[in-house]
Amino acid sequence: MGLIADSRTEHTISPLMDRRNGLIFLLSWQLQFLAAPVIFVGVAQAALCDKLGASTAIANLPTAAYLLGSITPFTLAWRLPLRLEGSVVVWSNAISAASLGLVVAVLVMPFDNTIRIACVIVQGLLSGILGSASGIYMFQCLGRGTTSEGRARTLKWTYTSGPLLAVAGSLGAQFILNGGFRTLRYPYDFALLYFIAVPCLVLVSLLSSKYDLPAAQEENHGSFIRYAADSVTTYMQSRVLILLWAGYFFWFCVLNSMPNISLYTKIAIGVDPKELSGLILALRFGFKAIAGFALGAIALRWGVRAPVVTSALLFLASIVWAWAMPGYLYLFAFGLMGAAELGAAYFLNYVIDVSGPATGARNLAVLQLAVPASSLAPVLHGALTQRYGFRASFVLAFTTALVTLWIVLRLPAKNVSSLCKETG
Repeated sequence: MGLIADSRTEHTISPLMDRRNGLIFLLSWQLQFLAAPVIFVGVAQAALCDKLGASTAIANLPTAAYLLGSITPFTLAWRLPLRLEGSVVVWSNAISAASLGLVVAVLVMPFDNTIRIACVIVQGLLSGILGSASGIYMFQCLGRGTTSEGRARTLKWTYTSGPLLAVAGSLGAQFILNGGFRTLRYPYDFALLYFIAVPCLVLVSLLSSKYDLPAAQEENHGSFIRYAADSVTTYMQSRVLILLWAGYFFWFCVLNSMPNISLYTKIAIGVDPKELSGLILALRFGFKAIAGFALGAIALRWGVRAPVVTSALLFLASIVWAWAMPGYLYLFAFGLMGAAELGAAYFLNYVIDVSGPATGARNLAVLQLAVPASSLAPVLHGALTQRYGFRASFVLAFTTALVTLWIVLRLPAKNVSSLCKETG
């Protein structure tokens, strides 16, 4: 029930399984990155709500709803048999594709803007519910179906190549939203962005049905209340996992400032956020591609803590840059934030490497509870901005970035194999 060395189960993973499962994970994330402008709820949704006439606080609600939906994996970890973990990824992406299609319909049909804003917010919630389930169980499938070395290699190339496709998708979004198609006027331009994401998620759903996972011993979890209590109690018995949860919570509080900071373009540059949302996303994912290779190399060289610490430092630098730099130089902050954003993968990787196959999904699900816990942060950033101006939002972001760094520096810096031997 506690932390178990990953090496105890790696002998059941053949080289063919290692490559196959790693490739499925890689291709799935490449497709999701290609649809990044709407899959990663935040900047585009804030720009759309702003264009629809929403206030700053309301424009941040899709992100808050997205984060709130992240409680789903914990419930799934209670009821879901290990043999069905791949199916979660399949159905989550299929239903997400259908929800994106619904937004397309609402935008192209003559609905009132209030209904459109509500639909974007609800879709953000659905993306949080389904996307968090998909993301956690994609990592669980990767953890069960690959070796430690294969997993590190897969993460390195996934988060190098994937963000490059996100850059292409983001530049395409910039072209579309800036009137690249003269006959495609607002709100049809935003509708096209959502429409492009639909086939991407359908393909992810099809690919995910091909995972080849070794058998693992099922656990009898009992009632949900008992399971929840046992899961949290067991999780809390590990100082490492407690630090990871706290660090992940504050890490997400920093990340949640991004939609609000993107609205700051009105002041920093004097341009409508819609006109720069594609460029912001391109910078975000372009730097993420560079960081994908760099953080993977850092993890292989210095262990699992190093990329987590690096991401916290990048977040701190991004907030300082956005606060201090005027004009178009300010946009470089989104590149730094994009690079820092990859820290999420390495928080999850840390948990996978110190958990066994039967406890991996549960520990990941408990960690994921930090995400809905941080769901008030986007609205708080928006509310502070409305009342005190953007400076208050920057102060909050800087403070949470500093706390994140302080926490992750207290994680063990040893390699995972050594850590597992001590805690297993």
